[in-house]
Amino acid sequence: MDLSLSELKRRKIGICLSGGLSSLALASWLHDGGYDVEAFVLDIGQCPEKDFREFTGAVRAAGIPVHEVDARRVMADAALDVVAFQAHYDGGYWNTTGLSRAVIVERVVPELRRAGAGVLAHGCVGGGNDQRRFERYGAHFAPDLAVFAPWRDPEVLAALPDREAMARRITSAGLVCMPGNTAEHSVDGNLAGTSHEDAGLEDLGTTPADLERLMGVSPRQAPDRVETVSVTVERGRPVALDGRRLPPEELLELANTVGGRNGLGLTDVVEHRINGTKCRGVYEAPGMELLSHAVRAAHETVTDRGAADTARFLARQLAVCVYEGTAHGRTARAARAGLAEIAGPADATVRLELYKGGVIGRALPEIGPGADVLRQRRFTGGGGHNWDSAPLAGPAPD
Repeated sequence: MDLSLSELKRRKIGICLSGGLSSLALASWLHDGGYDVEAFVLDIGQCPEKDFREFTGAVRAAGIPVHEVDARRVMADAALDVVAFQAHYDGGYWNTTGLSRAVIVERVVPELRRAGAGVLAHGCVGGGNDQRRFERYGAHFAPDLAVFAPWRDPEVLAALPDREAMARRITSAGLVCMPGNTAEHSVDGNLAGTSHEDAGLEDLGTTPADLERLMGVSPRQAPDRVETVSVTVERGRPVALDGRRLPPEELLELANTVGGRNGLGLTDVVEHRINGTKCRGVYEAPGMELLSHAVRAAHETVTDRGAADTARFLARQLAVCVYEGTAHGRTARAARAGLAEIAGPADATVRLELYKGGVIGRALPEIGPGADVLRQRRFTGGGGHNWDSAPLAGPAPD
C-alpha cells in the first residue's frame, strides 16, 4: 500500500541502501526531517570491503543507525542458478540487477522485523524497473509490511527532483556513495555483475567501448596471449574452476577475476523494460559470461533436440520473470523445475581458451556417464563407410 509522509511519521522505517545516490539522499532527507529511519545495507559484493566500510561508517557518523547484512553467498547462489539455467535476458544480459532485488528483499525482511520496522523503503526512482521489483518482492516476502515508494510523494519530489539535488544533499551531510556513483554516472553492482548508466550511454550514437570498467579491462587492454581455464560442471551447474571446488561466492569471485582480466563480459543492449519502453543497458558480468560458455558446452553435448528446444523456451520465461520482479512466482518455479530436469545429465569438464574478450576455443576432456544421446562418429574406426553412432560417453565402435 502507498503511504504518505504523515503516515510515516508514526512508523519505524527500514531503508535499503545500495550505495547509490538516490537511496542515500533519501535516507539523509528522512533522518533530517525527524523520521524514525534505520539503514539496512546488504553486502552482495558490490564493492571492495574497504569502500563498504567507508560507506557504512559515514552513514553511522551522520546519526543513522545501520544494520549490515552479509548476503554474498545468497547472491552468488542466485547468480550461478541463472548461469546453470542459461536465463539471460535481451541481448545476453545476465539479469544481474534484477536478480539482486529478489536477494535484497528476501534477506532484508527478517532483519526489518527483528528491528521492529513496519515500512520497507527504497530509493528507486519513479517509473523505473526497480520500483516495480521492490513492490512485487515486498508483496511476496512481506505482505504485512508497507513499501514506501518515495518518488510518488510530491514532497520528496520537490526536495530531491534530480541527481544534482541528491548529490548536494549527500555532500552537505558528509556522506559518500560507493565507487562509480556520481551525479553524472550511476553504477549498480554485486558479485554477479555491474550496470552502468549515464546521459552519454543513453545516446545510441555513442559506443561503450571506452567505458571505465569496474570488473575488468576492455578487450583492447587484455593481455595479448591465450589463457586456458577449466570449468567443472555438475548437473548443469558450475562447481569448480581449474580443479578448485569453491563456495559459490569464491567461485564467482575467481571467475570474475579470470574473465575480467581477459576482457570478457560487457553487454550493450537496448532492452524491453517493465513499463513497456525501450532503454539501453550496459552491463559487466565477466564471471557469469565465462562460466556460461562451459555450461552451454555441457548442455550442447548431452541434450537431445527436444530437450534443448524446451530448455531455451523455459530459460527465456525464467529470464523475463527475473527481470520483471517475479522470480518467485508460479511461472518461474515451473521453469526452474523443468530446467533442472533437463540439466540432470549435464556433467562435464570444459576447457576454455580466452583471448581479448572472447572464448576462442573449447574442449571437453571429461563427459559424465549420464548422457543418453548418441553421437555420430564419422572418422573413428577407419572412416569411409564405417560411420556409426555410439553413446556419447561410451567407447568408440570397433
